[in-house]
Amino acid sequence: MGIPFHLRAGQLLVQCGLGLLCFLPLAVPSVAGEWRALVIGVDAYEHVSPLKGAVNDARDIAETLESAGVRDLTALYDGEASRAAVLSSWQALISRAGPDDVLVLSYAGHGAQEPEWLAGSEEDGFDEVFLLAGFDVSAPGNGERLRDDDVAAMLRAAGGRSVLVLADSCHSGTMTRSIDPRIKRLGTRLVGLPPFKDDVLRSTPLPPDLARAGTPGEDLEDLDNVIYVGATVDGQVIPELLIGGKPRGALSWAFARGVEGRADLDRDGGISMAELSRFLKETVRVATEGRQSPSLSIGGETRAAVLPRVDGAIFDRNTNGLTLAASTETANPLLESLSLQYEGRVKVIGEGSADLFWDVEEGDVLTKFGDVVLQGGAGNADRFSEVVNKWVFLTDLYALSRDLQPIEGTLQPAVGHIPEGSPFKVGLTSEQNGYMAVFALEADGTLRLLAPDSIADPLGRDTSVEADKPYVLNLRAALPFGADHIVMVRSSSPMPRLVGVLSALDGRPLNAELLPQMLKLIGETADGIGIAAVYTEPAG
Repeated sequence: MGIPFHLRAGQLLVQCGLGLLCFLPLAVPSVAGEWRALVIGVDAYEHVSPLKGAVNDARDIAETLESAGVRDLTALYDGEASRAAVLSSWQALISRAGPDDVLVLSYAGHGAQEPEWLAGSEEDGFDEVFLLAGFDVSAPGNGERLRDDDVAAMLRAAGGRSVLVLADSCHSGTMTRSIDPRIKRLGTRLVGLPPFKDDVLRSTPLPPDLARAGTPGEDLEDLDNVIYVGATVDGQVIPELLIGGKPRGALSWAFARGVEGRADLDRDGGISMAELSRFLKETVRVATEGRQSPSLSIGGETRAAVLPRVDGAIFDRNTNGLTLAASTETANPLLESLSLQYEGRVKVIGEGSADLFWDVEEGDVLTKFGDVVLQGGAGNADRFSEVVNKWVFLTDLYALSRDLQPIEGTLQPAVGHIPEGSPFKVGLTSEQNGYMAVFALEADGTLRLLAPDSIADPLGRDTSVEADKPYVLNLRAALPFGADHIVMVRSSSPMPRLVGVLSALDGRPLNAELLPQMLKLIGETADGIGIAAVYTEPAG
């Protein structure tokens, strides 16, 4: 028996776009069918830059779907993922599927753009493509790709069945912030393509069943039953990152964790499209420190569609560890002492991409993304330890926030570092009314209480937050430079104990001995947590 797929009549989960999840308004019977999945992950590209986390993504999604009850699952990893294998596997999946079954198409790997085949069919003049393991710019290797028209034909061939497509790749854009050259970063899921001199696909038709289903130049967003969950908004490049010690794509990781149950925000046993949207937006944003923002669009009637979830979060992985490295071995005793102090929560690594890298000579601290999170302020062991205290606490807050109602965080301007003296705005938006406390964790680990503030707000207006109305902070970049994090804690009732503790700690560096008690207090108090990262730098 397949897993239940909870839908009301006239609603359906379907997929439609490269880098996007799609859901559709369909007439479906009350008895749901089985889920069947084709999962693709490519790291080992033969002729373009390899990746490190796409196969991890695919395996994670496959394991999660199987744990949710999907028995008919085909997985194609690396060289197994040829164009012929993908198309034939999809056709075979359709042939086994009943009219009420739900099909899943998952892809993790490189994306790219190429000039549109049908003039005027794309607003930007480019078609989007997935690159498969044997892809090469020269023939015959350039035939090892899937164009957006190919994906549209695959979805059309599914007939009236619902289809969910998850694509963790990108096709255009630039980094939201520059990367410090001292950090050896993981790759990005983007390949730039030159014009093809001899395009094999021009003379290689789709298999007959797929060719009959496709419409040349069809916009995937125009399919008649669409929900999009994009890996990123246009103009952003998708980075690979270390999660739980493994290279990953943030969207795939977040999707798997959501289906495990974390996206079931109201704990009713099912995951609505609104819940999935909120969960993915915030989970991906915080996991990438704002470098990646998913693009989501959900059709009106499909908001009532509900995904099943895994019972019991059986893949509840501990991803809350923090890794450290330094530019000189003389710092190792300090790093090891921090590891002992946090009882295994902190791990020292000699190479690779550590969560925090201490450039001892410059007094800088950097992240695995290549961001300077404290510039010039970590000139001795005490100052670096205070930064580590902050990031341990921040990691715990991120983990706690995933088990509570998300609060959306936005930053204006949203791209790049904020220069010294420049104004910026941080917006925090809750979907529920409640009481709030807002504080900043500054780059050097200092805590600043921002609201409530009896001096700036003697009438106590900044003690509550209204649903769907952003609470906006108007701030200006200043010392210490690096990464500041603005945190909102929301509760259904007043929080005098938490506000009292935050007031007592205002203006002081975080104390490692107090962190467990602070986290426990926030966990007992909060029903929602929002975190927004702000990166600043000296003028000039």
